[in-house]
Amino acid sequence: MELPLFPLSGIVLPDGQLPLRLFERRYIDMVTNCFKTGTGFAVCLVKDGHEAGSIAEPYPVGTAVSIIDFDQGADGLLHITVQGLHEVDVLSWQVSDAQLILGQVAPRERREATPMTPAIEPLAQKLDLILKYVEPDIRYVDRQLDDADWICHRLLELLPLAGPAKFELLQMTSNRERLESLASLQIEIADR
Repeated sequence: MELPLFPLSGIVLPDGQLPLRLFERRYIDMVTNCFKTGTGFAVCLVKDGHEAGSIAEPYPVGTAVSIIDFDQGADGLLHITVQGLHEVDVLSWQVSDAQLILGQVAPRERREATPMTPAIEPLAQKLDLILKYVEPDIRYVDRQLDDADWICHRLLELLPLAGPAKFELLQMTSNRERLESLASLQIEIADR
């Protein structure tokens, strides 16, 4: 399947939401085309380069997303919010004449649900604190702090980890393995 790729320094995972402000013509045209065709695009972590300007090389994993909200902001830019649908592997990519990265992607295998264990409880508490800091920019009406997979995905999205560290976690074959790695980090978060 071919999807436009949107390289960012951050990520979004299934059920996650990501607000974006678009100012480059190639991405505004991409969103317009998504509305016309009823399709989405994939958000990928930047491996080399920058989010804006020249073409950034994406890591070979990402998340297919759909646009769930859009508006022209007071700053005159197009503001959209996307929601993660499923993780994808980027098999290959090329740059179109419009300077848009088009990727051949394949959905990643669905992971088995990760059981909630006492070892995950401290991560759920830390995520609860983090979510207080990001609201109202990102709002989760239904916080699933008793769902290990939801906790894992939100922590991967929100923790300020370097690109190579995030990619290493994204490469892992299970959320259980990801959570174990996150639990080994000494994450200190102060309550407001």
